[in-house]
Amino acid sequence: MKRVSRGLKRTLQVVALGIVFSAPLAACGPLQMPVENRSGDDQWLDTKIKSEILGKFAEIDHSYLIDVNVDIWKQQVMVTGMVDSKGKYYDVMSIIRQDKRIKKIYDHLQVADAKTVAEYREAEQKYGEDNAVPADSAKQSVSDVWIDSQIKALLLAEKGVRSVNYRWETVNNIVYIMGESANKTEYDKVLNIVRRIKGVTKVVSHISVVG
Repeated sequence: MKRVSRGLKRTLQVVALGIVFSAPLAACGPLQMPVENRSGDDQWLDTKIKSEILGKFAEIDHSYLIDVNVDIWKQQVMVTGMVDSKGKYYDVMSIIRQDKRIKKIYDHLQVADAKTVAEYREAEQKYGEDNAVPADSAKQSVSDVWIDSQIKALLLAEKGVRSVNYRWETVNNIVYIMGESANKTEYDKVLNIVRRIKGVTKVVSHISVVG
């Protein structure tokens, strides 16, 4: 079965989030997902912030939806991905920094030449979750989308880990992860799982420990 690429997934996110927030606020109210460590109000606000950021990306440059990842946890924003100019980098970060509801920004957005960005995008779209080995022209040793899928499966299966409390993105085999662990034991489990995945060269953690 053909997988959906990262870029298409984010485009679909914009459409879906737009539908959510086109309804009257009184009708939808805060999102209620008690399995997460976020309150319903936090979930609703995080979703609204992300929707507005992605909406601005779509208005200014659709390539941002493909090349830039925006993850949010309790109004903390993690930005990852690659753009092909400093102008685009400043453009993206300016959009995000303008939102005063955001409490903290973890900026991991990289600037690369256009050829590198194009090769990376092509390799990820071609191989994705179907194949762990990207094209020879790609810089990474395994597909980042494949690594992301492994993280999801392994955290979901691990006893004592609540995977819904984490957000992660992989760029050039470096995993950037944020969220919340109930205690140090869960925190260590999560990082150990991610570090052992084939192809992961580094883990950058913005996980907080609440207990």
